[in-house]
Amino acid sequence: MNSNHARKAVIALVSSLAVSLLASLVIIHQMNVRYVRTAQRHERQMENLMLAVRQRDTLATMNQALQQREDSLPLLRRALQSLQLQLREREFPGTYPGYYLIVDTQDSRFQLRYGDLLVRTGYCGTGKGWTESDSGLVWDFSTPRGLREIERKGTNPYWYRPDWYWLEQGLRPPEPEEVVMLPESLTYEEEIAFYHDSLTASERRYVKKVPGVLGSYKIDLGDGILLHYGVGRGRNVSHGCIRVSGRDLEVLYRTLPVGAPVLVY
Repeated sequence: MNSNHARKAVIALVSSLAVSLLASLVIIHQMNVRYVRTAQRHERQMENLMLAVRQRDTLATMNQALQQREDSLPLLRRALQSLQLQLREREFPGTYPGYYLIVDTQDSRFQLRYGDLLVRTGYCGTGKGWTESDSGLVWDFSTPRGLREIERKGTNPYWYRPDWYWLEQGLRPPEPEEVVMLPESLTYEEEIAFYHDSLTASERRYVKKVPGVLGSYKIDLGDGILLHYGVGRGRNVSHGCIRVSGRDLEVLYRTLPVGAPVLVY
């Protein structure tokens, strides 16, 4: 009797363990199916992601190529214009019997010529091209290329600061009442001394009519383009004007008459 009871208990225990094991196997199988499906879904997502990355890289490469092509067109146009102007320079000796000036903006050099004769050459500062301020404002400070002529000349010139002088430095242009005026009773030389010696750096910044910084002479080529004294010669540093040394400026001023041609390339 006890033996039968024990056998039944063992059978019941084995059956219970078998059911538990079967349930565990079912759960493991279901988890494995979910894992396989999740892994497959993740693999498809990775494939889609890699495809998107390749498409993005392809578009970026195409965009870069198009941008380089677009950026190269102005360079090609400027190079063509420069070559055309240099060819025109060869016609000068037979066309202009007097003095004329050649300005090379790429090498930032000038040549003073008389027919086929090279009279004087030297370095000059020319326009620095497109410029952006910290506030996002953009200007084209290129020296205009082409054939010009000297419209007028003058001595003891003033520099009249334009609004971009302050905007380029991230400052607000002064209101009329904020502009610092120099005493009217002073001579030009006294104004230069007063500007440098009697004004603070902050006050000098708000002088609109500045004496002395352009040198003793100016040669006006029109459209606000001057040939004057300045630093940075041999480089593209100016806001469009042509800067030369003080000695070169005096020679050009005394040699080139009003109406003389100036070829800029």
